Amino acid sequence: MGMPSLPPGLRRPLAAAALAGLLAGCLSLLLPDQFRAEVRILPDAGHAGAQGHSGIWAPTAPPVVPGTREDGPTVIYDDILRSRRVADRVLRADYRYQARTWRFGALRSHRGTLLQYLGASDPDRAMGAFRRLLRVERNPKSGLLTLSAETRSPGLSLQVVRRATEELRLALVDLAQADGRNRVRSTQARLEEVSAICSARDESFRRFQDANRNWETSASPNLRHEGRRLQEQLALWRRVQENLTLNQEQALLEARNDAQTLLVLDAGELPSAKSRPHRSFIVFGAMFVTGTATWAAVNRTKVHDLFIAKEKP
Repeated sequence: MGMPSLPPGLRRPLAAAALAGLLAGCLSLLLPDQFRAEVRILPDAGHAGAQGHSGIWAPTAPPVVPGTREDGPTVIYDDILRSRRVADRVLRADYRYQARTWRFGALRSHRGTLLQYLGASDPDRAMGAFRRLLRVERNPKSGLLTLSAETRSPGLSLQVVRRATEELRLALVDLAQADGRNRVRSTQARLEEVSAICSARDESFRRFQDANRNWETSASPNLRHEGRRLQEQLALWRRVQENLTLNQEQALLEARNDAQTLLVLDAGELPSAKSRPHRSFIVFGAMFVTGTATWAAVNRTKVHDLFIAKEKP
């Protein structure tokens, strides 16, 4: 008993669909595989810094940065990761990786910047492609931030996403320590002024002692008064200098300790499975579109009667 024959109206559409699927499958092999690496970051509730200061992202702290108090700190993480500062550093970093140019191409070793990988001459031209390559997704309920990078190389994807995470950490440290650095600079400037005053007072008292070696036992009350005045002023300014030195050391410690902790839940692993392209979808999509179009062309009279003739009055 033979195989049942296909209806005449389906032969050409099925043949066209099969041919389109075959061509789409062959062409899809020219597309290189893409690999995605991910890093997951948890929100930080703030930390206790020096002298009981809370982190600026703490729930009880004033909303120094808009939106951080209600929405959580990872809202700021998202903005920082999309900033030009992070983009420039990630794009200009040096990477070593292996990649293929097509599905069955030879695995070749490469070394260069992400700018070279994207084929851009400067960061301005690469920003659009970079933001498509590096994706940031945030869970609005938990605040969990997922940072992912997708390239033709598993190693490059992992390096890029880890580099972006490190740049995020450095940016958070820099922002959190900005106030501490301002305190250090102001204290340092005042300490330099007081040190100059101390040097001048010390020089004045030294010249007075050279000219009046026995001023403490002198019979002149004016001379003894002048000597005590110069001595007390010098002692006063030296105490001020010591206090400022202690304040400067305290400000330095606060500036180093006042940094937000980046809680990395998943530091990322080398991806083993490709994320794109979905070749089966490409093949079935081509078959469906071609088969449908061919069937409509072969049965255009039926299509006309079914869809167009009904619309006429």
